[in-house]
This record gives sequence, C-alpha cells and structure tokens, in this order.
Amino acid sequence: MADYTATAICEGDHWIIDVDGVGTTQADSVEDIDEMAVEFVTAVTHTAAQDVAVHVRIV
Repeated sequence: MADYTATAICEGDHWIIDVDGVGTTQADSVEDIDEMAVEFVTAVTHTAAQDVAVHVRIV
C-alpha cells in the first residue's frame, strides 16, 4: 500500500488539497476532501484505489 499525506486549506467556497509528491486538486466541500484526494492520487499515479492511503490534514 502506498501512503500519501495531503493538506487541505479552505479557499473561499472550495478546498485546495495539496498531496505531497503528487500535486494539487480541489474539493467543493469538506465532506469531499478524502474522496477527491484518493481519486486524484489514483489518477496521477495509475494506482488502484484499494492500494492507496491518503492521510488528510485540514488547516
């Protein structure tokens, strides 16, 4: 399993998610952060979702 760390920051009406070593994406709500982070990592790294763990820190 691949572990990633993400930092989420509120920017107005959406959240910016910076995944260390992968890049940046966004989510529309705080409830979507985890899902969007995993989807982003799997899309960029071509890794199956069950093989990815993203630890999110909200600041």
